[in-house]
Amino acid sequence: AGQGAFQLIVNAAGVLHDESFMPEKRLADLNPAQLLATFQVNTFGPALLLRYFCGLLDRQRGVLAVLSAKVGSIGDNRLGGWYSYRASKAALNMLIKTAAIEVRRSQPNAVLLALHPGTVSSALSQPFRGAEIGRPAAVAAHDLLRVIDSLGPEASGSFHAYDGQPLPW
Repeated sequence: AGQGAFQLIVNAAGVLHDESFMPEKRLADLNPAQLLATFQVNTFGPALLLRYFCGLLDRQRGVLAVLSAKVGSIGDNRLGGWYSYRASKAALNMLIKTAAIEVRRSQPNAVLLALHPGTVSSALSQPFRGAEIGRPAAVAAHDLLRVIDSLGPEASGSFHAYDGQPLPW
């Protein structure tokens, strides 16, 4: 009570690797602990964010965006590998799409988005030449905010790259 509605919520949490695992290259590398750890951060956490915060979005224009990844696109997967990460981001995309359908019924101005930030110079990308090929976090954030600002309720439930281009599911 007494708290205003949210105009923008961005979930930027994500895990690709940690001190105990790296992305799987082969089916033989799959293990339940890694799958669970990856889904807990990349999918289950954002699912609960959707559950508890969608109803608190501003009725005029409220945006809830989650950082997904282009490698979570089923249609764009040409290289394989990275099983846990790809699957967790694909599941996250489905959560955004499904929640947008439900939320639209009671909050027609809400905008739920899955966003691909590109390769960012960060701890997540560091083992994969991220410092070399990634963009600074501030640049990536600016690009994502520009995309968020450009999309209205008609785009709710969609998946976009940092340059504004829609991505295939």
